[in-house]
Amino acid sequence: MDELASIIIVTYNSRHYLDACLRSVLGQDYPHEVIVVDNCSQDGTVQYVRESFPEVKVIKSPINGGYGAGNNLGVHYAKGKYIAILNPDIIAGANWLQQLISPLQNNPKAIVTPKILLYDGSAINTCGNINNFTGLTFTRGLGADPITDYCHTDNVSGISGACFAIHREEYIRLGGFDENFFLYNEDADFSWRANLLGCSILSVPKSIIYHDYRLQVSPEKVYHLEKGRYLILRKYLSRGELFLLFPSLVVAESLTFGYAARFGLKGLRYKVSALYDGFTANVQKTTGDKKALMARLSPSIPEDQLTLNRVEWLGRVFANKVFQWNFRALR
Repeated sequence: MDELASIIIVTYNSRHYLDACLRSVLGQDYPHEVIVVDNCSQDGTVQYVRESFPEVKVIKSPINGGYGAGNNLGVHYAKGKYIAILNPDIIAGANWLQQLISPLQNNPKAIVTPKILLYDGSAINTCGNINNFTGLTFTRGLGADPITDYCHTDNVSGISGACFAIHREEYIRLGGFDENFFLYNEDADFSWRANLLGCSILSVPKSIIYHDYRLQVSPEKVYHLEKGRYLILRKYLSRGELFLLFPSLVVAESLTFGYAARFGLKGLRYKVSALYDGFTANVQKTTGDKKALMARLSPSIPEDQLTLNRVEWLGRVFANKVFQWNFRALR
């Protein structure tokens, strides 16, 4: 059992996904245990899993502390050498776990994330994430062809919180998820920290999962994304570095305020609340190899992002000119 993988699935009112998810996971050939952490669901998740999948370990969290806290709780009870984090709205492909764990076996400081396809397999959701130095995060390969694109193992700057695997000891060394991130951007924060502390993040396309992903943004999501972005900037960059980044941060704020304005006054209120909460919350500075971190962060917005209309396209082009100029000054 030295090579056991512990699969952690955090749920909140996700019962309708669990039959397909758990059947796909339990059918994996690689030795594993499955741990479902329930964050105070009200849809009967705990009873359903205990009755329908008795081989699954169920942990009922006393509070809903968020996605990161739920995963940290699951890791506490895990017995495996490896940890595989998985969203409940996912179906694992054949041999997903074996292909995901394989690169870890000779690389204790690696973190691996699979090729994540849309639920129907028609397109890519993401093959790792792209972390920009302004704190913005982008999916890598969104909408690309799942057969012909992103077919090689690559170093990437960020994991997708929907699924990744890591040595349990390394997860603990990195401190797990920061529980100040209740929802969204906890994976970006984990990625920044991993890069800072000497880990390599790999996108492994032979490992495939299917994710019920829809690009849906609400004012509440804007709040959590933006608050998380501000926390990341404060955790990993000094005041001097933030001062040097001022031109890029102004551009990033223009983009994100513009996006929030799509939701009217409610969106702007949530954006302003995120700004206030992100810059007044207590944060613990994280130190490490800053040059290694900067070498892995992206200096631009990917070309497949902000493409809905000409205004977005022009905004991306302008932003990238400022970002690339400013990033050279920062490095």
